[in-house]
Parts: sequence; structure tokens; C-alpha cells
Amino acid sequence: MTSTKLKQQPNIQLHKHVISDMVLVATDQLLLSIREQCKVILVNSESGQVLSEIVLQDTPGYICMTSASQAAATFLNKTIQFVQVNKTTLQMDSTTNVDVNAYGIASYRNHIVVSYIHPPGVKIISKDGTTIRNLDNTTAGRDVFKLPRCIATTPDGSIYVTDWGTGEITRLDSSLTILQTFSGDMLNDPHGIISLNTDLLIVCSSYDYKVVLIRPSTNRMTVLLDKPSGKDKPRYLCFCKEQKKLYVAPQADKILVYKLS
Repeated sequence: MTSTKLKQQPNIQLHKHVISDMVLVATDQLLLSIREQCKVILVNSESGQVLSEIVLQDTPGYICMTSASQAAATFLNKTIQFVQVNKTTLQMDSTTNVDVNAYGIASYRNHIVVSYIHPPGVKIISKDGTTIRNLDNTTAGRDVFKLPRCIATTPDGSIYVTDWGTGEITRLDSSLTILQTFSGDMLNDPHGIISLNTDLLIVCSSYDYKVVLIRPSTNRMTVLLDKPSGKDKPRYLCFCKEQKKLYVAPQADKILVYKLS
């Protein structure tokens, strides 16, 4: 990907739906959490047409797909809401209580990994909310995290966590042992993060209005997009391998679309 170019495609306009996270559901579908309206919506990734929506019991934060037909959204009331995605229809599923106010969320080997900030840390939990592994500043014995946010997982079992407070990305294994940290001038206010494979990440450097490509094995960082949305900071990412499309969303009512060429 470092030798390819990104060609900008028409933006997806969402008509006053301000995004608070997004995840790819299928080659032509995106699932979005809309914080201000307390809902999640399923949209066509070509037209932006809303296919289905659900109003939730509380304000949703971040979302992930836990399977091909199930999504999960975090709430700041110590719960996680599961949603069934059936082709073009959304349906409310179960709610799970957890012992922290979860922020970032990702699927991980039939479990879920979440970030939280009181105290700052990361947990691997089962879908019923049971803690399997936990890492925070107390258990680590040092200040690992300040404001951990978004999470990406890879096929080899790595977990990557962006941190607003430290300006770092932390790589963990399945035991939540720290393997690597990444920082630098390109990673001011790292936020949304996705993995393309075991050794290729894309992250939003929100403060610098950049989207950055990282190769963990070499610590090499490359700016993919510089100020892609002008005045709006890039926050959230999706990538469709089949269509070779990168979706970049600021916290606004649009999604920027780029195609690899």
C-alpha cells in the first residue's frame, strides 16, 4: 500500500447525521453510531442512503462488528448494546453489563476488547461482560495509559490501542502484555485506527489533520492523507479490501472515500 495512490471519490453525504464511529458491515454497507441522536444507522456506502436505524436506550460511543451479522456499541453507563444486522435491517439484541465505562471496542477471538479511563486501561471481556484479562495503570505498576480510545485487532492476535493523552499507540498481546509503543511527530492525538493485515495499520492523527500508515515491524510511518477534509479533523476509519476503498470520517455529516490505484 505504501507504493499505491489514493484517488478521491465522491463523498458520502449523511444529511445532519454526525458520526461518532463507523464500521464496515459489507462491501456496500457501513454501520454508523450517531451520538447526538442516540442511534445507530445502516447506510449504503455508495449512495449514503439510510437502509435501517435503531434508537438506543442511551448515547452510543464506539462500535464494532462481533460477527458477520452482529454489532456491539459501547455506552457510558457501563453497558454494551448488541445489534443484529440482517442484510438491510437492524434489530435490537441483548444488553451486557460491564464493570467499567467502556469507550473503544473491538472484536477479539470470540471475545471483546474495550478501553476505559477510570482508571485508564484495557480489558478483554466475554460477551456476557465477564473480565478475562485486564491492564490498567494499577496492574501495570506505571502510567501506561492516560486517555485510551480506539482499538484495532490483527489476525496474529495483536491489539493496538490509541491514546489521546500520551499521543501513543500501544501494541498488546492476548495476555495484555505490552509489546510495542509508537509515537512521533505524525501521531498527535491519535484516534481512529484499523489494521489491514498483521503488519500494516492506518491511524487518524487528529490534531495534525492527517491519516498515517504505520508498519509496526519497522516503525515506519507515512502520511497517506494531509488535511483530507479541510477544516474537520479526521476521526474514524474503515477499509474495504474487496473494493480497495478507504473511508475516512471527521466528526461531521459526511464520509470521505478514497480508492487505491
